Amino acid sequence: MTFKDQPWETRFKKMGDEAEGIFESVAARNKWGYHRSGLNRPEEFNMLDIPVMVRYTPDYLCDWAYVEVQGFGADRLFKLKREKWGALCEWNDKVFHTELFAWDSITQRYCLFSLDWLDYRQYDTEGVYPEGKQWVGWNVDSLPGWLPYVSQ
Repeated sequence: MTFKDQPWETRFKKMGDEAEGIFESVAARNKWGYHRSGLNRPEEFNMLDIPVMVRYTPDYLCDWAYVEVQGFGADRLFKLKREKWGALCEWNDKVFHTELFAWDSITQRYCLFSLDWLDYRQYDTEGVYPEGKQWVGWNVDSLPGWLPYVSQ
């Protein structure tokens, strides 16, 4: 069963772990200072009870930007939930420049790019996750600046 076809509870327990580990490895190698800022699957409360902007606090704070980290699957689409996209745009517009770190586990490569690069009106496809959240997606090969990942 592919990741996307697994039940929400199963996906929730693993989401982002691999991609965030890769980000931290790349950050250490490049001597980027970073601090964990986003919520990491809190079990103490229901995420739906907190405001959307807080729910989607970017994963890391660096001295040049917030960084939201995300991987993607075999469908080769970089997907953003519509509500997450809106929250990240608010962080970018109202708080601090926001960037996206994408991890491609299939090709073992990553890229880091400004949220401003994504033009919401020019996504390649859209859909709805099984739990009902709408998403938009871009073909991963269209994302800028891919670099090969070499483990330390």
